[in-house]
Amino acid sequence: MKNSSYLFVPGKSKKMMEKAIISIAENIIIDLEDSVALSAKVDVRKEVEIFLKNNNISKNIYIRINDVSTSYWKEDIDLVIETDVQGIVLPKAESQHKLKEICHYIENGLHQSGRMRPDFEVIPLIESAKGIHFAYEIGCSHPYIKRMAFGSIDYSLDIGVNLSRVGTELLYAKSQIVNASRAAEIEGPIDAVFPEINDERALMNDAKAGKQLGFKAKLAIHPKQLETIHQIFKPSEKEVLEAKEIVASFEAAELRGLASIQVNERLVDYPVYKMAKLLLE
Repeated sequence: MKNSSYLFVPGKSKKMMEKAIISIAENIIIDLEDSVALSAKVDVRKEVEIFLKNNNISKNIYIRINDVSTSYWKEDIDLVIETDVQGIVLPKAESQHKLKEICHYIENGLHQSGRMRPDFEVIPLIESAKGIHFAYEIGCSHPYIKRMAFGSIDYSLDIGVNLSRVGTELLYAKSQIVNASRAAEIEGPIDAVFPEINDERALMNDAKAGKQLGFKAKLAIHPKQLETIHQIFKPSEKEVLEAKEIVASFEAAELRGLASIQVNERLVDYPVYKMAKLLLE
């Protein structure tokens, strides 16, 4: 369970990147897009390259590149290839055709540099109505796409609604991403950021709601959000013990020819058993 938290950090701030490295974040996303002014794109990219080459970082590092409608994305990917990071986060993912183009560009770059890596990742950030509509096709685009992520702020802007605490306006979009991920046979998706840094209770409720829908991880915008995210998305000791008991009891019953039993007054059949096995794995 090393992929429950993804911490955004602006590429323009060396200090914040240093703090992210020593935080409890499991994955770090260095941002070259929204947090960087147009006039600073080239300089910030160079600073991020220097930072990555001068630091031995044990965490998974991703680069959120600039949108493919800009002139910056190819140079952003060249940086990624040169620094051997885990992968990229692609903003405003909307088209299978464009995803394939980007993945092939990366593949060719890795091949030419002698750095071929089957574990390289492209995480499409789904943050528009069009992206939601084509989420399944996006998820099927290339083996580099192992999971998708949801961007609620840009999505709400695209469909013309205000984000609420309850999140009813996002239910359809979130469910679509979860369902598309499963249909595409990739990992469960990453839930959107929670924009209020100091409201731990609201963050916890938001994370619980995302997990209940089928999200397996969450984006974060500040290190203080990470502990709560881990608490929600990682199985508790109680859940692990319950899963072990279900698996052991069901497998013993199965040897006796039974496919439906009770464990602690709970009906356990094959779907419940498989869910417990999945949690333990």
